[in-house]
Amino acid sequence: MVEQALSSLDQYDLEIKGIRKGRGFWIVNCKNGDYVLKEYRGSRERVLLQKTLTTQVMEETGVIVQEIVPNKEGELISMDGDERKYMLQTYMEGRECNLKDNKECALAVSTMAKMHKGMYVNKSDAPDVLPYSLKHEFEKRNTELRRIRRYLKEKRQKNDFERFLHKHFNYFFEKALEVEEEWRAYEAFCVKESDALAFCHGDYQHHNVWMSYHDIMNLQFEKYSADLPCRDLYLFMRKLLEKNNWDPEAGREILEIYEKERELTCAERISMIYRFAYPEKFWKIANYYFNSKKSFMPEKNTEKLERLLEQDNDREIFISRILQTP
Repeated sequence: MVEQALSSLDQYDLEIKGIRKGRGFWIVNCKNGDYVLKEYRGSRERVLLQKTLTTQVMEETGVIVQEIVPNKEGELISMDGDERKYMLQTYMEGRECNLKDNKECALAVSTMAKMHKGMYVNKSDAPDVLPYSLKHEFEKRNTELRRIRRYLKEKRQKNDFERFLHKHFNYFFEKALEVEEEWRAYEAFCVKESDALAFCHGDYQHHNVWMSYHDIMNLQFEKYSADLPCRDLYLFMRKLLEKNNWDPEAGREILEIYEKERELTCAERISMIYRFAYPEKFWKIANYYFNSKKSFMPEKNTEKLERLLEQDNDREIFISRILQTP
């Protein structure tokens, strides 16, 4: 399989000096720079739009992002002998953003805001793209939580983690239902249509923000989505604030750094309130439990849930002080 994958490199005009294995991809060292070869499971239409977005970001904002490299035939996807699909992308040596380094986090947020200025297309240029629905996402998650709650209620013999999860389930589940109901009402009356589709990176986390000595590159655009750009900001902020006990001033500083480059719309600010209000971390813990082997759960999952409970009041203080205050 490895030989088949690497054989797809023959379809590119490269002077290869060396190849080494990465996590789920190959790093190809060439005379004119480094590239990443990875398997691709998406559609041709999706990869074409990804290329449009990344090229637009580079040209309009100057932000360095990982771009797809066409092969000799001008195609963005190359096939191996077994008809597996691969794509070659730009790469630079570096390391992921350090969430404990305030300067690096500030640079990551500022770069994100600049990137978002180029993350849009006219609807007429992407007629088959459906805008992301936060309402449907909340509904889907809450359906899963109902299923998990029912399973826990009916299970007679519970291990320590299951007893702990069951004990605190309704506390978070009621919050999840409340957010879903309020967002449904807001979306029905306040969300307006636009001629342009805004996009977000979809997975803007520290491990996809690549730092070198003099540059920063945003990696892994495969999860891009036709969603409000603030989704990226929410994701990065949530990770960072969880590690800082939801410090309101840290949150305020992140928002200020972002808005120095790109001001959030009113719709985005409201969306941020509901995204933070929804107990996503609890849903992830419960969903991971339900879809894994239930005979044994690592102790760290109980620790995650305990920490979630400890921080919940701090999270609500952050929402009320920073997001809900004009």
